[in-house]
Amino acid sequence: MRTLLNTFLTLTVLMGVFAFARPAAAQDVTVRVRSIAATKQGDAFDSKLGDLKNELQKAFGGYSNFQLIDDNSFTLQQSQSRTTELPGGTQLTLTFHGVTADLLRIGLAIGDQFSTTLRASRGSTFFQAGLDYKNGMLILAITAK
Repeated sequence: MRTLLNTFLTLTVLMGVFAFARPAAAQDVTVRVRSIAATKQGDAFDSKLGDLKNELQKAFGGYSNFQLIDDNSFTLQQSQSRTTELPGGTQLTLTFHGVTADLLRIGLAIGDQFSTTLRASRGSTFFQAGLDYKNGMLILAITAK
């Protein structure tokens, strides 16, 4: 009888725990996209890009002039995409594919020219560059948190 009572109490507790448990909320990601014009003419560095100065100068050493031309932030839920127009008219689409092994999986497409899925740790910034822009190149600094 005592075993039956213990089993009944254990089942009652477990049913209570599972009945009120909520499914884990899907993780969102906040994305910041900074569009940067880089040229070889002049020697200027936009003060709004101070947190990226060392990385930009190291990664794009042939360029000496960096100017912030656009700065957008938005939040994506898992499987959600957002398309925005880049300076120069090309479309950028970012898609949040979720988290794997503590890394964010983000799809990135630039018009019909380039498409990839990359993995990044929360808070990291990565660069996508190569589009011609005015007398230089357009660099995208994408931060995902």
